[in-house]
Amino acid sequence: MIKRPRGTTITLSIVALVAIIAIMLIRVPSAGAPYSPDSTAPNGTRALASVLRANGIEVSQIGAPHVLDYAVKDTTLVLDPSFTAPTHVVDDLVASRATIIFLDTPAFDAGFEGDIQSAPPAPVSAKCSDPDATEARGISPLGHYFVPTDTASVMGCFPHIGGYGWVALAKNPRVSYLPDSRFITNEFLADHGNAAFALRKLGAHPTVVWVSGAFSPDKVQPTSWAGLPAWFFPLLAGLGLCLGWWALYRGRRFGKLVAEPMPVLVPASEADAGRGYLYHRGKNYEHAASALRAATISRLAPPRGIATSSAPEAVVAALWTNTYSHNAVWDLLYGRAITSRRDLVELADQLDQFERDINDQ
Repeated sequence: MIKRPRGTTITLSIVALVAIIAIMLIRVPSAGAPYSPDSTAPNGTRALASVLRANGIEVSQIGAPHVLDYAVKDTTLVLDPSFTAPTHVVDDLVASRATIIFLDTPAFDAGFEGDIQSAPPAPVSAKCSDPDATEARGISPLGHYFVPTDTASVMGCFPHIGGYGWVALAKNPRVSYLPDSRFITNEFLADHGNAAFALRKLGAHPTVVWVSGAFSPDKVQPTSWAGLPAWFFPLLAGLGLCLGWWALYRGRRFGKLVAEPMPVLVPASEADAGRGYLYHRGKNYEHAASALRAATISRLAPPRGIATSSAPEAVVAALWTNTYSHNAVWDLLYGRAITSRRDLVELADQLDQFERDINDQ
């Protein structure tokens, strides 16, 4: 039997451990959907999400059907341009205790009454009393502006061509709208005061949730896996692979042993006894019993003119005596089922006694 060096086992274990840690820590870059916090594309927001996480903010991404479940206090919901929902859902969001930020898509259902005007993209100064905008001083590029029907209905910053680059409802400042949110993407985050303004607006609460897609009338219920960190499933897969490797590397073999060529001649009785020992170690009691019986037959049958390969009836007919009836010999050599260590020990003792009695006659 080949023994694997202990050093090999240790090395492979270390490699497996390093692989698991790498799976947990490494986030593979991906070019996902626009404004996705996992996307490294120019129009993604991976850079902003990474800075938020580095400052202790929990960042996640969900589909629109789950948005009402996350509309709670101390949570910022970022509704990206792909988000669409019926009016009653938007009303529920606005009435919730969450902070809501609409990106790009006109937020008329949320209470923003007015129009969108466009201009060539350019840097725009804050020019307002909002502390976050004042800290940023200016953002860029801005090419779309919200022009309110009633200026008293909103608080606005970054004014241009009669509109604003950021507005919030005067009666509900937790709800705001960015008509041109390109400045928070990977491509522009490092420009002007973009990062300062984005981090202050999105990092005001300990949890930020990006919301994308269409709200389905048939709301999908959250699964038991909802809320798990992004590295959970890769870690689970890594652990499964390591467990499979360990089972393959260290697991016991089942079934019949395979004979291998030996450099020396070994008596058949010793080989059979060796097989019995190995089967016993593997707790394969039935095969161990077969090996012990075969060893006994190989020693008793040939001197009586019976080949070891003879049919069981011929072997039993040659070995039964007045002391051991036909049925007793059959039960001992072929019939009895061996299912436990105790059965195996008892069979070995009886075979030994049977062999001595037969040879003494």
